[in-house]
Amino acid sequence: MIRNILIFIILCTLLTYNEAANIVFLSPVASPSHHNWNRNIYYALADKGHNVTVLSPDVDREITKNVHYIKIEGMYEALYNGSDQFNFVEMTKVTKFQNTKDFWEFCTITADVAAASKGLQTLLNYPETFKVDLLMLDLTVGPYMLGFLNKFNYPPTVAVTAFSYPHYMFHSFGGHRQPAYMPHHEADFPNEMSLYQRLFNQILTWYDDYLYLGHFLKDQDKLMRQIFKNDNLPYVLDLTKKIGLLLSNTHFAVEKMQPLPTNVITVGGLQIRPPKPLDNELKSFIEAGKKGTVLFSLGTNMKSSLLDKSIIQMFLNVFNELPHFHFIWKYETDLDLKIPKNVKLQGWVRQNDILAHPNVKGFISHCGLLGTQEAIWHGVPIIGIPFFADQLRNILSIIRAGVGVKVDFNTISHESLKAALVEALENPKYLENAKKRSRLFQDQVDAPLDRAVFWIEWAMRHKDDMDAIASPVKDIGWFVGNGYDVLLIILIVFFISFQIIKCVIQSILSKICSKKSVTKSKKRN
Repeated sequence: MIRNILIFIILCTLLTYNEAANIVFLSPVASPSHHNWNRNIYYALADKGHNVTVLSPDVDREITKNVHYIKIEGMYEALYNGSDQFNFVEMTKVTKFQNTKDFWEFCTITADVAAASKGLQTLLNYPETFKVDLLMLDLTVGPYMLGFLNKFNYPPTVAVTAFSYPHYMFHSFGGHRQPAYMPHHEADFPNEMSLYQRLFNQILTWYDDYLYLGHFLKDQDKLMRQIFKNDNLPYVLDLTKKIGLLLSNTHFAVEKMQPLPTNVITVGGLQIRPPKPLDNELKSFIEAGKKGTVLFSLGTNMKSSLLDKSIIQMFLNVFNELPHFHFIWKYETDLDLKIPKNVKLQGWVRQNDILAHPNVKGFISHCGLLGTQEAIWHGVPIIGIPFFADQLRNILSIIRAGVGVKVDFNTISHESLKAALVEALENPKYLENAKKRSRLFQDQVDAPLDRAVFWIEWAMRHKDDMDAIASPVKDIGWFVGNGYDVLLIILIVFFISFQIIKCVIQSILSKICSKKSVTKSKKRN
């Protein structure tokens, strides 16, 4: 009996070993929120026995079995220190076109820093014999890293993005982009746009394409060849088309869905886990709010400590005037101002766990996608203060769904902030709508993270048949894929036909006029 049990255990161990894979996860995005989203994926893979090597500017302190970090050093310092640092407050004051340009500049800086890092060199120095069963990449900013495809002998590849489904990824995965009803991520337009808004949105999209295709990708391709010292690599855009599928952080409960090709798998909200118990002090503070508690967080990139002191004082004054509510404010540094009794400052907050508490009745947010998803998942109304990028679009989705209100940062005042808080917290319709959206979001056949893991392992099982789910548009291109070539031919035929008919009519009229002229001349004679 014992012998049979031992044989069974050994067989199970061997089976697990045979299914375990070597996965390299490239995460070159300088964003703690992207890191927080991505690590849910590779931790889940590690839990299933896969060995995951992660190249990232963010490294977790705790040691996790089967996860091995290689740090890209110096990226945050290059972006946020010095005279050329990115200032997210100032980004609210420039045009959408300038913000679009700044986005690609942000991506370029992160690429240059990674290229010069010891971390990237460490992975480059891995022996050619190192077997990689799957390559994963956060494609939001780093296509130059696809040079690792060649180094690791073109393993199956899965891309991920916490940035919803940005329009520029259509160039890599195919499908049909619809700027007529899908606003650019820098455009604060609703899906039901006016004629002017559709025209502006189309021009902004074309401008972004010009920057992406005409400049950014060319620079990325040049950088890739320098890093990997190989001029025979395919063009970087062609390498993105070798990616088998994309895991996209999007869900219809949060944002209007766009038509996606079959190789784009929606896993919106995969970072949302069952809440963990709060410490007694924080729990008591939340439950002590007579009308409820409000969480205030501007995310991981836009820190509250970057706000002007007068703005900070204004928030404190407004909170003090709403004594029946308690406020938890994620504030990253010490604050030398008088803090009202109903306000608690914390350098770091367990956002998902706090939002899950039933006495949390509101979320003051910058409208980042992850926080927006977590608030809607838990049915919490949102008071949105967007600053840049997709935050501008997310707040419109929030308003359209009736789950929150907007405060314009450029015109914010004591009165407008208090009015927005009172409206979102006291009007029951926002809570009711948030609960409805929560039910929509949670009613899924499987958990988003389980879905992500399934498709990652599916890619490894069917590595030779990945084209089965690929969009034909990926290969034939957007011009042919949208039928613009046929439309162009039809227009040319119509134009030529029109010109022929015009010439014929002109010829006939000319002859008629000529005959009339001859007849009149004869009559005179």
